[in-house]
This record gives sequence, structure tokens and C-alpha cells, in this order.
Amino acid sequence: MAEAVTLLSYRRRLAAQAAGGAAVPKIAFMAFGDGGHNPATNRAIAPDENQTSLNHELLRKPLAAVAQEDLLSVTGRGFLENGELIGKSISEAALVDEKGNIMGIKNFAPKVKESDERYEISIKMRY
Repeated sequence: MAEAVTLLSYRRRLAAQAAGGAAVPKIAFMAFGDGGHNPATNRAIAPDENQTSLNHELLRKPLAAVAQEDLLSVTGRGFLENGELIGKSISEAALVDEKGNIMGIKNFAPKVKESDERYEISIKMRY
């Protein structure tokens, strides 16, 4: 399972909430992109905890499921259906909250999406 880099902007929102600030919105979406790899080598590039977006977002969809599998993590599961992003080299995904804020990013080697394939991506974010 892919484990995300938890972004500093999200950690700041959690800290503000703990100090009496606004509640942090729930995880609700997964963003998919093709900018998480080096095109020359097809190797994943490390996400930066200072990112506020994917390198090149292609699609954002509601999550299929969100689960807390242990006391210090949350896993979001998203799907790319047969007709979505055909021919694109998917290499980055992010968990996104209800207000559109990126919470965590995972990059991986590119996977070219074909028309008869359904992709599932699960991202675990540790706290």
C-alpha cells in the first residue's frame, strides 16, 4: 500500500485545531496526476512536504472508502474507472479534504492507463 508524505500545510491546520482553531475538514477526495516521476528514467520523484498541489493533476474524484486501520494512520482508497485517463501515465496521487486542501501526496513509477483497466489506489497517511 502506498504511504503518503503528510504535508506541512495539513499539519499546521491540525495544530491550529488543537489550539482551538477551526475544525479540520474530513478526507473526501483523491487527486490523480502524471507529474510524480522523472520522464527520462520513469522513476518516482520524492514528494515535497511543502507542496500544496500535485505536480500535474489530471482528475479529482470522491474517495471510494476511508478507513482508520491503526491508531496513527488513515487510508483513503480511490478508483480510476475503465474510461478515465486512458493513455495517461499516472504517477502521483493525493488525499484531499472536503474543502479541496491537499493533505498527503504519494508518487510512484508511472502506470499507463488502458481503456479496459480499472485502477485502485490506496494511500496511507501516518500521523
